Amino acid sequence: MNLYACYIGGTHEKALIELHDMRFVVANQLEDTFEPLRQSWWGTPKSLHIDAWGILHSVDGYDVHIRNTPPPADHPKLYFVNLGGYTETEFTELHQNVFVVAESPVKARVKALKPIQHWESPHKDYEYEVEDIVCVDTATLKDSTQYAHLTPTSTPTPFAFSAKRIPIGKKES
Repeated sequence: MNLYACYIGGTHEKALIELHDMRFVVANQLEDTFEPLRQSWWGTPKSLHIDAWGILHSVDGYDVHIRNTPPPADHPKLYFVNLGGYTETEFTELHQNVFVVAESPVKARVKALKPIQHWESPHKDYEYEVEDIVCVDTATLKDSTQYAHLTPTSTPTPFAFSAKRIPIGKKES
């Protein structure tokens, strides 16, 4: 089993533009994520699509393994951190997504902000702040009988992802 990170999008009847969200699904292959993603989507059912996806094999010096038992409470946890910010040249909020391993949300925040220091120019053209910190196990796998276990590794697998629109919405009946 693999832990998929899926960046999903779609419409909502009260929204003027497309909306996006992040989901984590345990599955053997990408197609096995479609039904859980449909069940969790709160927007217009037929509009749901995947914009990007990848398998989290390793994060932050740890290999990710899926098991049927929870990890010990004192073990580090896998966090998804959503950073938001602005530039003076774009009429939108920009986002950067970071995966980190930490003992707490506070430590995850510190770790997520460290590598982005180079994103900021001396004129502060890019200002990013932590918008959301999501503990993958407790927030996204909470109804599952599967858990992410983290094992230190000296040979991490780089996060490889695909960015391509895959429509998975169901037809409204």
